[in-house]
Amino acid sequence: MANPTQNTHPIIEETLKNFLDKAEKKDFLKILAGEIKPESVIKDARIEDQINFEIVSGPQIRYQTDLLITFAESRFNTEQLIEFLVYLGQLTITSGENQIAIEIYERIVNLCEGKRGTADIVANAFRSIGEIYSRQAQWELSVTYIDNAVKIFQEQNDIKGNIHCQNLFGTIQGDQGNLEKAKEHFENALTALEKIKDIALVGKIEINLAIINSMQSNYNEAISYLKRALLNFEKLGDLKRISEVKHNLGVVYTKKKEYSAAISEFDYSIEASIRSNYLQNLGITYVSKAYVYTHLKDFELAEAFSNKAMEIAHKVNDKLSIAEVYRVKGMISRSRKQYEVSENSLLTSYRLNKELGNQLNLAETAQELGILYKLKRNEEKSNQYFTEALSYFRKINAVTDIQEVEKLINN
Repeated sequence: MANPTQNTHPIIEETLKNFLDKAEKKDFLKILAGEIKPESVIKDARIEDQINFEIVSGPQIRYQTDLLITFAESRFNTEQLIEFLVYLGQLTITSGENQIAIEIYERIVNLCEGKRGTADIVANAFRSIGEIYSRQAQWELSVTYIDNAVKIFQEQNDIKGNIHCQNLFGTIQGDQGNLEKAKEHFENALTALEKIKDIALVGKIEINLAIINSMQSNYNEAISYLKRALLNFEKLGDLKRISEVKHNLGVVYTKKKEYSAAISEFDYSIEASIRSNYLQNLGITYVSKAYVYTHLKDFELAEAFSNKAMEIAHKVNDKLSIAEVYRVKGMISRSRKQYEVSENSLLTSYRLNKELGNQLNLAETAQELGILYKLKRNEEKSNQYFTEALSYFRKINAVTDIQEVEKLINN
């Protein structure tokens, strides 16, 4: 086993020294040691390529982006510069450089100030910033920016812009576990789309309706929505959206316990995400694949994919995915009978999901804690967490999850 003191960050080491006594520090380092594993040897070339995918460092991108914007300012007039920044902003979002993207969109808003005919550009900049904050689970900031976008879109009578915002509001409600409100936003968006023809936007909303149906155990409806969306995005050649569809198909097959089909979809999604440099989706798919490997009892690969997922989630500041990685890590440790390590990881996931207000992930983590405490023969805590999970699953009518928890309680 690796020596944890060799892997402890100086910040952590200093905090341990000042706030924990020797016995507490020893206990924590034991937990840390359970999380640190020697480098594994992966024989499958495809899996090795996925794990070894190198993420370009933030400082390098920051340096080159700053230089490029300065260079563009000296060459372009204001109109050309705005067009250039809109394009660059979208690329930085895709590649997970969210702070740079926010700064670019704020710059666009400032450039447009007082200029006629730029209201739509400003609204879309606000919408993009709102979308970034929603991915980082900063809900209040996100809603503020999207509300600002909506006001402008309504003033401009921009139906498409309003639909984009409805879709984002639905995504936020879905991420917080308010499925009926989410569904209402998505269905309103689809109704509004009947007035205009935009298959890309229809496809985005169909993905979100599929996610809601999957959460509620309506797997056939979810697959139907996803396959329709896939056809649209294949017509457009939109690799980024294709990777999202494939990821969500993998999630549905995981729910159905069709693990081979799930891995096949996740592999396609990973390759499409890498080709389109779509880090947000890549990180989510890595953690989804790690989760499947826990069920296949391949804990070495589960750990390798969860570690890679954490690396990406940290880079793009995806707090929901970070919480999910801790859940998977807790499941891995529990399967290895490292109950103290598992408890720490699962309680960390539980805490983060509670802070983020993510009801679904909180319920899923509560279920895993219920299993852990049952193994530890702590019936009181086990029943407490199972009851919490069951309460939410009943609230959203997630039939499969309800059956699963009831079975765990009764066995």
